[in-house]
Amino acid sequence: MVAYAARGLVPEDEAVLRRFVEQGGTVTASRFPPSCRIGSSYYIPARTPLEEVSPLVRSRRRFIVPGGWHEDDLLLTPLEFEGQILGAISVDDPRDGSRPTPATLHALAELARMAVASLRGAERTRRFDPDQSLFRVLAEHCMAGLLVTEGDRLSYANGRVVDLFGYSREELLALCPWWQLIHPDERAAVLRPTGELQRAGVRARGVRKDASTVWLLVRTYPLQCLDRQAHLVDLLDISEQVQTEALLREKAMHDPLTGLFNRHYFDETIHTELKRSQRYKRSFTLLLTDLRGFKRVNDQLGHARGDEVLRSIAQLIRQTLRESDWVVRYGGDEFLIVLPETANPVDVVVQRLQTTLDLWSREHLPEVPIAIDAGWAVWTPDRPYTIRELLEEADAQLYAEKKRQGLRL
Repeated sequence: MVAYAARGLVPEDEAVLRRFVEQGGTVTASRFPPSCRIGSSYYIPARTPLEEVSPLVRSRRRFIVPGGWHEDDLLLTPLEFEGQILGAISVDDPRDGSRPTPATLHALAELARMAVASLRGAERTRRFDPDQSLFRVLAEHCMAGLLVTEGDRLSYANGRVVDLFGYSREELLALCPWWQLIHPDERAAVLRPTGELQRAGVRARGVRKDASTVWLLVRTYPLQCLDRQAHLVDLLDISEQVQTEALLREKAMHDPLTGLFNRHYFDETIHTELKRSQRYKRSFTLLLTDLRGFKRVNDQLGHARGDEVLRSIAQLIRQTLRESDWVVRYGGDEFLIVLPETANPVDVVVQRLQTTLDLWSREHLPEVPIAIDAGWAVWTPDRPYTIRELLEEADAQLYAEKKRQGLRL
């Protein structure tokens, strides 16, 4: 504002103006005597006997036209808002050397109106200026990362953002576009949050300088930064929360003893497998097994040894199958195996499991031999059974096999 007010002044006069501002100079009401008012301005001719009224910058005009502007004349237009004087426009040397005309007074009044509007607008938005000390004190001590964005650039980043992303503040302000800090998969949601996402925030991965990621809860708020449209972006590190949630999900879906999937996981996931098979017209098999002779392990060797045996056999089954197959501890010593896109005859898979377990049992449990019994059901496009029907068929086969083995024994 000082630079604007000093336009057209020689360096010596500009220095006078700047000293006035730096020393806290103010414009008082006494500079606007009612007797000197013309329109909305005040014309104070030279040698008018008024205290505290004198030109700040004296005219350098050397040739004065008759009845024209004198070097000690003053023409002041106050900047008023709701009865408060915000400042003044001072004419120290009119270009044409004449005393004020109606056209001059009208132009000054219009200029004063625009100046007041600009000053009030600046006052209203001053609180959002990232350079203001209060904003900086609060922002720099905030636990969350704070960004002020203007278009595709950053105009402010607090110290927490520096810690989160590993960039220096200068590097952050040079990033263009700033949303390089957000993982590509979540950028659209962060940049255009709607509805509940605006209120609750968006979960997104932040991309650090070293390309590692950090989970963030991102909230954005529109604001006016001086006279510009901007956004405040609030970044809260939720990495520990996300990790805890993942751990809880893992525990909820896995059997704590064997580490295999549990029945809850099976119930949640098997319908997705069924829909995939229906869509691509590919078969899959449910293979239900249990351990023959396992009760004797618990009875003769104790439940602690029985738990060890279950863990070992669970891993043995897992290692014998394909990566795409999944194994569920269905209960006690029962294991349910899902075989997607079953290509080979299922009895080949069963034979491989039985042989593997027999060899392991001979080596590790010679005193209490155990074996595996199995029953299965295959879903095919021409046998579109429900999951319940498949389980019932597999269970019936397993029961028949156990009965047959019992008769043999």
